[in-house]
Amino acid sequence: MIKSLYAKLALTLIVLLFVTAIMYSAIAYYLTRSNIIADVQRENADIAQNLSEEITQTVSGQIDGHLLEQLFRTMSIVNPDVQLYLLNPDGVIVSSSVEGTPLLRTSISLEPLQAFIQPDREFPLFAEDPLSASSTISFSVAEVTRAEQLMGYMFVTLNAQGEDNPRKLISTIGIWALLGSLLVSLLAGLYIFKRITSRLQLLSSEIETFRRSGFRTTASYIELTDDTSGDEISRLGASYDEMANRIVDQIHLLEAQDKNRRSFIANISHDLRTPLTATQGYLEMVIHKGEKIDEDQRQQYLGIALKHSNRLKTLISDLFELAKLEDRAETLQLEMVCMSEVLGDVQQGCMPQANAKNIRLESRGVDKPVGVQGDLALLDRALSNLLVNAIQYTPENGEVIASVEVDSATGKVHIQVEDDGPGIAPEELNKIFKRFHRADNEHNEKGNAGLGLAITQRIVELHGDTLKVENTGNGTRFSFSLQAA
Repeated sequence: MIKSLYAKLALTLIVLLFVTAIMYSAIAYYLTRSNIIADVQRENADIAQNLSEEITQTVSGQIDGHLLEQLFRTMSIVNPDVQLYLLNPDGVIVSSSVEGTPLLRTSISLEPLQAFIQPDREFPLFAEDPLSASSTISFSVAEVTRAEQLMGYMFVTLNAQGEDNPRKLISTIGIWALLGSLLVSLLAGLYIFKRITSRLQLLSSEIETFRRSGFRTTASYIELTDDTSGDEISRLGASYDEMANRIVDQIHLLEAQDKNRRSFIANISHDLRTPLTATQGYLEMVIHKGEKIDEDQRQQYLGIALKHSNRLKTLISDLFELAKLEDRAETLQLEMVCMSEVLGDVQQGCMPQANAKNIRLESRGVDKPVGVQGDLALLDRALSNLLVNAIQYTPENGEVIASVEVDSATGKVHIQVEDDGPGIAPEELNKIFKRFHRADNEHNEKGNAGLGLAITQRIVELHGDTLKVENTGNGTRFSFSLQAA
């Protein structure tokens, strides 16, 4: 079975040209046959008349058979392609020059013969062929008379001149010219098809290579072919390049997400199991020891269990909040939000955690109202995450500075949270906002699933900006901007 597009096109072209050749030959034959036969018949119209004048008649009115036989033999030698027949007035064949071949007709219809004798005749004319029971043939005919009395007809068939000559003409000129033209057309068509399909063959090869690579590596069709024609094949190649690149990017993205998912599951399983196991252990200890432990120990164990359960609650709450933010389809609950007040409230809420490490919290730009359009609850959560994160990674006796500043030139409100902690390793800067990422750091508290910055990044994205991070040399600075109201 032919599978190649080029082979199919080539075969189609060959078949079409062959059919064209057959149709052309048939049409040419039937169009030229009539004219050529007419010319031949016109040129030989008097041959029968000349022969009839050579026939001598006896006094009794009978045709001299010996002379007739000699005349037939002479004509066979002079022109072997014609056949001579002597007919009686009724069209019955009386004598012929045919030797060795039986006649299939004993008489000839007189209607075409009478039409030939008329002065206003139009060629070609055809009469019944004595050598064939069904076909007709071009001819020449003349009356044989004596004393104005019809004695019969001299009937001459022009078989070779009337029918073979057209075939010879077509075979020697028309057929060779036709075959030459078709051969040139075939070669030109095959070359054009090869040029057209070569690009498709290359594209098919690239697609197969792409498939065998597991849809992970692809070569650019446009770069390989330098195809700038802009036709359908060129556009198909460009579309394939775009599609292949997107597939490669999507596969890499899915692989990265799957890797992050597995890492997250491992981390979150550990983070959830640790407080759950601790809570269960202390509660079982309280239950099993019962009255064997005093009230102070009981309260201590219950306090530890409560602490771990609160940590577990926080982790679960962060997971649900991140999932809700990432799949968020509803619009933000936008309202006028005073960022200076939000920053002040968040700072007050973080004071106990800061005081525990003797960290000084400083707020800048909160002395005058700065308004933005945003979701109050989400912006509060974002600032809270940034301050808690800064306090967590700031060593004791350190400093955390949160500021709100309006840029009058751009109409933007810039929010920054800066600490004087150890900073972030350069290789970690591009990872800290990734979902479920948790940096390796001695200040990283147990139970932290690394969801705070991912949640904050998503909140900032929902408000139309991107959370930025940089090392200041003396710590880390997180910042984002909102449109001033």
